[in-house]
Amino acid sequence: MKCTRSTRTALTGILMALGGSLWATSPLADTPDQDLLPLLYETLGGENWHNNDGWLDPGVDWCDWYGVHCFETEFRRLELPDNNLAGALTPELAELLFVKQAPKYEIDLSGNAIGGELPYFPWRTETVDLSGNALTGSLPGFTDEERPNDYVLERLRLARNDFEGSVPANWARLFLRWLDLADNRLDAGHEYAFAAMHTAWQSFLRLNGNRFSGVLTAEITAYALAERGDSNTGAGLDICFNDLTVNDPAVRDWIAARHVGSPDFEQCLGRERTTVDATLSGSWYHPERPGEGVSLMMLENGAPLLYSFSFDSEGRLQWLFEVGESGEHWLRWDPLRETRGHFGEGIARDDDYTFIRSTGRFRFDRVGEDTLSLHRHYYDLVACGPWGPQSPPSGPLLCAPPLFDDRLDYQRLSNLAGTTCDNQNRQTQEFSGAWYNPERAGEGFIVEVLSDGKAVVYWFTHKPDGSGEQAWMTGVGEARWVMPLPPNTTNVSLTFDEVYQPVGGQFGPAFDPADLEMVDWGELSMHFRAPDSGEIQWNSHLEEYGTGSYAIERLARPMLAECGEQ
Repeated sequence: MKCTRSTRTALTGILMALGGSLWATSPLADTPDQDLLPLLYETLGGENWHNNDGWLDPGVDWCDWYGVHCFETEFRRLELPDNNLAGALTPELAELLFVKQAPKYEIDLSGNAIGGELPYFPWRTETVDLSGNALTGSLPGFTDEERPNDYVLERLRLARNDFEGSVPANWARLFLRWLDLADNRLDAGHEYAFAAMHTAWQSFLRLNGNRFSGVLTAEITAYALAERGDSNTGAGLDICFNDLTVNDPAVRDWIAARHVGSPDFEQCLGRERTTVDATLSGSWYHPERPGEGVSLMMLENGAPLLYSFSFDSEGRLQWLFEVGESGEHWLRWDPLRETRGHFGEGIARDDDYTFIRSTGRFRFDRVGEDTLSLHRHYYDLVACGPWGPQSPPSGPLLCAPPLFDDRLDYQRLSNLAGTTCDNQNRQTQEFSGAWYNPERAGEGFIVEVLSDGKAVVYWFTHKPDGSGEQAWMTGVGEARWVMPLPPNTTNVSLTFDEVYQPVGGQFGPAFDPADLEMVDWGELSMHFRAPDSGEIQWNSHLEEYGTGSYAIERLARPMLAECGEQ
């Protein structure tokens, strides 16, 4: 916070009056542009950030530096998520960031590569998000003397780091609205995490993906965790993939009413998980829900590319996509996105507005070689009316779409060739991946070349009727390598004589496989004369799609095994 001399004097008096606290014995530091922000930039690799506009520029007011938000001269927010911050969180930086010069409302450094330990508890900021980093060691504790009477912290997100040990016992003295400790290596103190939650205000606790064990007792029911259906924010509790047990039927009912994904929360307790690797690449589905599923591809850099193919709540074709993040046992996409566009043209635009929006999030936990536990958190934006450039509206008319929240076990449908040294198809496997034409961005193809010489294709596009609605088609065909002339050049063809477009499905619990019909859409072929470029040709049996061809180039390449010559 940037303070005047009189403000600093007043604050010093207040802190001294508290007596005995850490901050009462430490002089207040200068303003953030003098200490905190330059040290943050230097320590966490500011020169390599994706966006560092204005930082350390003497001609730019520090309140105008990228990610820094002020009200007049008060430091209110520091927002640098997914910005390539990398380095160790030193004690000096942590003290400035969380104690001496903490912004009042928000610190968001999520999705970076910040390592080191967390030596200070972040009392002074309402919302602190350090999730998706590389922080290690124990969670920070505190003494009663260190706990300020006027602390403002309400939301603390520390998920997807590498914290270990116990939740500190003194966290039971907190009153948090949101606590996310998911996907660490915590193995004790789950009762203190529950006790840290608010007893009156609706709150949310995430403990999934740790190593907690023991019996959940009636004491946890004292806390105001959100019930399923309370709002479109979602349920208030996630304890999946721990070794916790419940013996009391009343406690079981209380958890079931508040657990994400499904009231049948015990299906994911004590469940072993296996390692995420390149063998996940392929198609996955639920056997009782044919006509919907996902194509998942682990990319060369280890990031997971997901295309989900299904329907919306009114039965229209829908596909969602995103590149996500991965951990040892899990994959997540937050958010997933949908588009509007035109067949043959790509994504729709209206002046400066591009028709792409977030629709929810997916998470996979690998529970077997051929089984993924899927948690779907999906917003039914159809309920918000027609999609326009300003949809949903802002202000008091803001739409709160219904939430679909479920958990399903997905089974393997296909497996990319070349993901191990035992399933090679050396002549054609390199053509698996994502393909598109830059002039038709917003539509494209996922190709899965299989070890038996077959190939799977998905064409993600839009309807040709001017509605802007999405469409997708799929087929299974042959991958053929043709002896090239001249030698040492590429000549590969993928031929799909039967391409289908499904109709009759519906997202969510209303899905009925008996309503599904696979429409004979037509034929499709792909020809490659180079490793990263080719041509697509199609002949549709549906008049509105017609026939045609155009050039394509590689958008993404899957991770394949390095096997050497065999």
